[in-house]
Order: sequence, then C-alpha cells, then structure tokens
Amino acid sequence: MLKLLSELVRKDLRIFVADRRSMIISFSIPIILACFIGFLMSQGSSGEPKKVSMSVVDQDKSTFSRAFVAKLQKSDSVKITEDDEKTATSMVRHGDIAIAVVIPPDFGKNAASAMTAHTAAPEYRFLTDPTRALQAGMVQGTVMRTTMQVLPGVVFGSMAPSQDDQMPFKVKSEFQTSDKSPATSMAAHAFAGMGLQGLLFWAIEAAMTIMIERKMGIWRRLRASPVSPWMFVLGKAVSSTIRAMAILVGVYGAGFLLFHFRIKPQAECYVGFALIALAAAVMTSTFGLLVASLGKNAQQSRGLSTLAVLGMSMLGGAWFPMDFLPQFMQTISKAIPVTWAINGFDDMIWRGGGLTEALQSVAVLLAFSVVFAVIALKRISWEPEAG
Repeated sequence: MLKLLSELVRKDLRIFVADRRSMIISFSIPIILACFIGFLMSQGSSGEPKKVSMSVVDQDKSTFSRAFVAKLQKSDSVKITEDDEKTATSMVRHGDIAIAVVIPPDFGKNAASAMTAHTAAPEYRFLTDPTRALQAGMVQGTVMRTTMQVLPGVVFGSMAPSQDDQMPFKVKSEFQTSDKSPATSMAAHAFAGMGLQGLLFWAIEAAMTIMIERKMGIWRRLRASPVSPWMFVLGKAVSSTIRAMAILVGVYGAGFLLFHFRIKPQAECYVGFALIALAAAVMTSTFGLLVASLGKNAQQSRGLSTLAVLGMSMLGGAWFPMDFLPQFMQTISKAIPVTWAINGFDDMIWRGGGLTEALQSVAVLLAFSVVFAVIALKRISWEPEAG
C-alpha cells in the first residue's frame, strides 16, 4: 500500500518539476504579490474607515474619565468596549480590535492641573495592532478630539477655557508586536495573506491538471489497476501538500530575507509555525481536489473556483484589515479557512500567541481539509468528461 502511494506521489512530483516554467510561476507569483503588498503596508496607507472597534481601560475612574467614555460611546467613528488592561492587550494582540487606550490613575486630575496650572501633562497609553496603522491613527485622533471636548467642561464648567499652546495630556503608542519595528509586522501579515491566496490559486491549477488527466482517460485506466478511489485521492493530497509546503517555504524565505521579519524566538513558535504551514498546505491541496471533483468541465471549475478564492481572500483578511468589513462579514470570516491560517501565522511571528493558539488554527484548518477531502472522494467521477 505504501509503495503504491509513494509511486502516485512521485509521479505527480516528477510532472511538477518537469514543467519548470509552471513551477517557477507557482513560486514567483505569491512572492511578487507578497513583496508588493508588504511594501505598501509597511509604508503606510491612506483612506478613512467607517467605524473602528477599540477598547477603553479606565484606571482613573474620575468624573473626567466617565464623561470621556460616555462621549466616546456616542461617537460615529469608534465602537468601544470597556475592559481591564490584560483583556484589552490580549484582544489587540489577537487581532480582535485595532487599538486600546489606557487612561492611567489620576489622569483627569493631572490633566486639569496641566490645563490650569501648566504642570506636567499626563499620558494616554495606546496599545496598537501594527497591521492596522490607519485605524489606530484615526482612533488616536478621535480620542484627542474627545478629550478636548470633555476636559474643559469638567475643569471650567460652563466657562470657556483660555487658549494655550500646551496640550493638557500626552500620547504614548505601544505596538503590540514581538518585533521592534511595526513595519516588519505589517509586511509579515501581507506575506501570510498573499502566500495563502497564492497557494489557493495554485490549487486551482493543480485541479485543472487532475481534470486534464480525467479527460485523457488516465483515471479510467487507474480504475482498472489496484488503485482505489481513496488511495488516488490520498496520493494527490500528499503530492499537492509537498508542493504547497515548498511554495510556502519559498514565500516566507523571501519575506525573511527581504523584509527581515522573523518567527518569535521561542521553540513553541517554531513548532507552531511548522504545524500551521503543514495544515495550510493540506487545506489548499484538498481544496484543489474539491475543485476537481465539483466541476463538470475545466472551464466551469476554473471560473467558479477563482471566484471562491477571491472571496475567501477578501473575507479572510488577505487584502485589507477586517475592520473595513461590515460586522456580519467579520462574523462570516470565522467560517473561512484563510482567516485561521493568517491569524495563526501572525500569532507565531509578531503577535503574543503560543502553541495553544497554533493548535487552534491547525485544528480548524485540518477540519476544513477533512470536509474538502470527503466531498471530493464522494463526488469524483472516473469517467472522462464529455467533449
């Protein structure tokens, strides 16, 4: 059985290596896309999102901080939750929100003193997701504007304050990343997204190869051999997984070399990264089998599967931050494998995740793989397609 499986895998790998132009394209397209998007993201972006989720950590508990939070809750630009610092930090690191603001103890009293007596200004702390610099900047602007709307009323009542060049508070941003430069974290996120999208498009091409083999009658001849349907599917899945892993290694190798981001220097993160890469490769290979089994012909399968890949990439966060999407789409994204793969890679490279987060992503990706493989096995037709 193992010998038969190894022969099926070797056959597919020999075909893949023999077509050097196709092999080069399979590696180069996701690398080029990832480099391009990574460069753009690391340089910043422009535009204005509608409403950004943020957390407020109120350690002050003063008249000012309560009025400040109440004012933010009515804002048209942010959607807030009130949390403790540990929860807020975890939410930022795991991509649930773009930014959190920490109001330190005595902030209101010290800000009032800075406004009236010109003493040292207190400092807001912003916990920021470096891949969402656009939203974070907008939130910081909203916080500063809201502060200047609330603070004078708390200090002076109905009286208007005198104008002064000194701001009664300061801002300190703390990027929630294991890397010293947020730009490299943004590039790492881009490589995760473009790498996954590239693998899915490569899976479509692998599916087209399978459909060509079926059209040529190779499947029917295999049916006459000792090859069972599940053995055929397993052989295709293993060979596709090996090729997908090789592409991922190439993509991330280019990222490590050109953008200098690294896997977090803990053993569990190296193990987690390898497991996520393997699970992502298995998922994309079984997706290719699914594409090959569902379509009536190659043209139909290519069109529908391309649309599916674009949809998964968009909703999975490969193109832009999830905050740009309506809330119902953000909920839908949890049911898309790309989301789990990207979050898993981000956890291992720049977020605060460990092996627990990696295994969660791996479990979801393998669950999708099983579903794809089962459907493919049930729907595979051994007969050549018509025409």
